[in-house]
Amino acid sequence: MSPAAPLIALGDSITAAGPWSEAFPGRSVLNAGISGNTTVDLLGRLDVLPGLGGATVVLMAGINDLLQGEAPAPVADRILRIRRELLARGAARVVVVATLPCEAARWGPRCLAPVQHLNRRLRGAVPGADFLDLTDLLADGAGLRRSMGLDGLHLGPQGYSLWFKRLEAML
Repeated sequence: MSPAAPLIALGDSITAAGPWSEAFPGRSVLNAGISGNTTVDLLGRLDVLPGLGGATVVLMAGINDLLQGEAPAPVADRILRIRRELLARGAARVVVVATLPCEAARWGPRCLAPVQHLNRRLRGAVPGADFLDLTDLLADGAGLRRSMGLDGLHLGPQGYSLWFKRLEAML
């Protein structure tokens, strides 16, 4: 049996805080999440990623852009550009994870409708086998469920556990 393909987690603080290596012990894992990153930041640091040959990249981004007031359409365009560039640079696969809504009671309504709009655009552009939407697991009509998060934006242990179980089923 051959070893599992390397896994690269790319995104912002939600990605950065994830226990990737513990969740995927049979893989070489690189957590390339950086707190505060926007899609513009991610585009700017693609050149510093290590060789992507054969790697599966898990990409979640966009919430920081939306919380800064950016419209969903250009955010979606950048996420799709990041995906294309990763594939062109040798990634075997790029799994785009739907942007998670934050808890509206704590972060305001700008994290609900814009996130839904962004995710609709991504769902329509990314092949179904490479699009992972966790909204049904982690959120409800008021945004991120309190039981899934720490502060209405970042995931807690239960949220990461559910994310990684669903991702493992896709890999």
